Amino acid sequence: MTESKAQKMFEKYNPVDAVTRCPNGRSPVRKLLDLYAKATVNLYGVISKREFVTIFNSQNAEQTTPDEVVTLLLRLVLKHKRYCFYKHYIVHYWTIDNFAYADSWISAQGDKPMFIPEKNELLKFENEYYESEKQASCWNKLFKFILKEWPDNYNNYRFYNELKRISAFSIGIQPVSELLEKYNFVFKGEKNAKAFFDLLMDACNNTRLWSNKGYSPNEMRKLFESRSPQNDPRQIIVQEKKKIGPNDPCPCGSGKKYKKCCYLTEKAKTAQLSRSECTLFYETWYGLMGFVNERKKVISATIKPVYPNPISDEEVYKVREILWKNPELIDDYLNAVALSNEKIELLKAWRDHHKKGMFFLVDYTPEYAVLIGVSEQKEDRLYGTKGIRRSLSDAMQREIPVQLETVLLPFKNKIIYDSFMTSMPIGFGEVAKKALREMYESALEHGIMTHFGND
Repeated sequence: MTESKAQKMFEKYNPVDAVTRCPNGRSPVRKLLDLYAKATVNLYGVISKREFVTIFNSQNAEQTTPDEVVTLLLRLVLKHKRYCFYKHYIVHYWTIDNFAYADSWISAQGDKPMFIPEKNELLKFENEYYESEKQASCWNKLFKFILKEWPDNYNNYRFYNELKRISAFSIGIQPVSELLEKYNFVFKGEKNAKAFFDLLMDACNNTRLWSNKGYSPNEMRKLFESRSPQNDPRQIIVQEKKKIGPNDPCPCGSGKKYKKCCYLTEKAKTAQLSRSECTLFYETWYGLMGFVNERKKVISATIKPVYPNPISDEEVYKVREILWKNPELIDDYLNAVALSNEKIELLKAWRDHHKKGMFFLVDYTPEYAVLIGVSEQKEDRLYGTKGIRRSLSDAMQREIPVQLETVLLPFKNKIIYDSFMTSMPIGFGEVAKKALREMYESALEHGIMTHFGND
């Protein structure tokens, strides 16, 4: 949006000729409304006038209406420009030069629930630098790391402040990488790079985001734990296959045509279980899921040990979450149900060697996908992971690298996953990709693990 267009937009929704005198006796209300307007745009970025009035009326004896909000605050908008009106919204002053930002935030918020603190806490956000104790603690740890990593770089304060600024929009790593390049910050080693991004992700996950209507990603995740997983802010990778033309760019981001890249692996079917192995996995898995559900009463449906299974992935996912919080249920299952020796050995291996955590998917080969994870010795290791009914490249259909959460499982002499992966919608810039390449090359000294044992 051009500057002149933004100015016209501002004048359209904040017209000078609509300014009126404050009605008699409403000056105290106007003062309080002004505080609420500053606080809510700092917390949410944008807020509809209807939601604004609802919050105000629920926390104050004095009541107001959307029309009165405009009448009382328009003069202050034009005088101070700490916020302004746009369509049916009150928006942060950052949008005044480009209202496309406001449109993008409105779209990102969608129908998400709104974080509404009690009055005293809410009005603290009138100070645009206010943050919760947890948020402040996480960012302080990151700031100390920056000072230690680049003690002689006079841009470290500016870099840190810009990091915090962009965190209000999203938790994407790509703009962070651009900032590292902008200020010529180079990590002293791969462990330092990993430590930085770990601290950054922790800070961002505890930062109240405008796109989440004031909730931090961690709060949003907890909020949806009891709801259907398709509403989780993470992407649960169980989607149906998208149609990709042979001459389309390969979704892995290699720059090659699909027919000359991941399609070859998918056609060969060497990076996934065989049909009989796939059936064995799912019959064993669904049998375990059915037992866990009977014990814990997670969903109302009955999960039977059959493949294909009529129960939706979203429902099974809820049961799966309970299992990995209580892996001892595998022993209970083994003691309660008569199973074949093949399934018994498989379940014992899952009990003893499952590996739950965060991983980076960094490469595809004809035999498996390569994931970087942390070993029991707290060192980076590479895990050659096969898909189940299809390869990971086919299941993901997304540019790598990808940060994801899953549970790796042994399957005879192979490594697979428990049929579920979740990932945050994070992009990686060149600096982050370089750090991952260094992690990969260092971990490659130990080889790529293709079965579980001592890692």
